[in-house]
This record gives sequence, C-alpha cells and structure tokens, in this order.
Amino acid sequence: MTDKFFGFFRLLDACGQSGCPVCRLVEDDGRRYLDALVYEQVNDPDTRRRIRGAWGFCNWHTWMLLDTPNAPSGAAILYEDLVRSALDRFRRLRDRPVTFHVRRLRRMFALRRRPTIVELHRRRGVCPACAWVAEVERRYLSTLTRFVDDPQLAPAYAESDGLCVPHQLAAVDLSPNTAELGRLLDLTIRKWDALRRDLEGFIGKHDYRNRVPFTEAEASSYRRAFEVVAGRRGVWGPRMNSRGEA
Repeated sequence: MTDKFFGFFRLLDACGQSGCPVCRLVEDDGRRYLDALVYEQVNDPDTRRRIRGAWGFCNWHTWMLLDTPNAPSGAAILYEDLVRSALDRFRRLRDRPVTFHVRRLRRMFALRRRPTIVELHRRRGVCPACAWVAEVERRYLSTLTRFVDDPQLAPAYAESDGLCVPHQLAAVDLSPNTAELGRLLDLTIRKWDALRRDLEGFIGKHDYRNRVPFTEAEASSYRRAFEVVAGRRGVWGPRMNSRGEA
C-alpha cells in the first residue's frame, strides 16, 4: 500500500468523526511522530541537532508530549539537552565582557539592533514535528482534492463536518483552478451553509418568546463554528498556521 492510499483510507476514517477531517489527522499524526521519535530516535545525533537548532518543539507539540505514551524517559533526554543548551547561551550572554566601546556602540544602536541571542531565537529552525506534519498535511489535502469524486471518499466527505477555513484555503493554494477543487469547494460551501442555518436557529431561539427547544445541531453550532473558522483547537497556533508562517 502506498503512502497515497494509506492517506486515502485514513481520510475515510477521519470523515466519519466530528470536525475538520484534516485537522484531526494533523493532530493524530503529530502524536504518532512524537511517539516514534521519543521511543526510537532520542539518541540519534542528527535528530538531536535538528531539535536543538529549533530550540525544541513548538508550544503545541511540546505539551502534546505529555499525552504520548512512551514520552517520559525519551523526552527527559531531549529536554536535558535543550535546557543545557539554553543555559550555555544565556551564561555566555551574562558573562561576556563589556568594554567602554561596546557600551558606547550599544547606546548608539539601541533603537536599531536586537541582542544577538534574540536574533538567534527569531531565526531558529522550524519545529521538527511541525515540519513533518506539514508534509503529511499537504498529502491529505492533495488526496482529498484529487479523489473528491471517488465513490468511497465522496459520500464519506459529504457526511463529514467538512474542512475548516484554514484547510480549505490550503487546498485552494495546492490545487488552484482545477475541476476537483471546484467540486471540493461546492461540497464544503454546502457544509458551511448548513452550519450558518444552525447558528441562525440557535440565535433566533434565544428570543424570550420562543418555546421551541434547540435541535442538537443548533445547540452545538457555535462550537462547530469555532473549528470551521479557526481550525481544530491547537492545530493552527497563534499565527496563521501551526508552522509559524504569517
């Protein structure tokens, strides 16, 4: 079975669960990546170098380690290395000699230059877990777009909650101006329109004169709207996406 078809069948399964199917897969694959890394690769020099160059994992994947079954001992090895690296960097910052000329230059350029350690952090490598899930994320989106009319995937996606806005935008970026993208947009727009009607019903039934109970879809509408607009909780982070791209 190729990666493509493995991803195809994983998409089928994800469509049968709540929320954006690609968000769910990105989260699940992030956990799988971390589980394999802390179980098998913590002593690999290249792996350690890459993680050190990124100053550790991003906030999301760092805390995901707490829910990773094999994490404690492997994570402790990785983070002992990262804490030691941070100590070395900040001790060098604290202990470096400051001459009269250096102080004068600092005053001259204080408004224009950041300390070197801050620049190093700003230019750090991408979180290794984010880099890995970004690649599988692209594969899932490409598979979904390519097989949107497939007799297995089409009905599964039709029964799903549909893509979130960030992942639909990513699909547009990956497959612009294709017939398959147009079909995917049609299906997704129908999902979002149904959600909008549920939101209208939820809002309207808050009128004090209303005696009609909320439907299950109306009662959950605002929570589902959160995920549609922003993506699954934690997946996209505080910026435009979880990979740190503005």
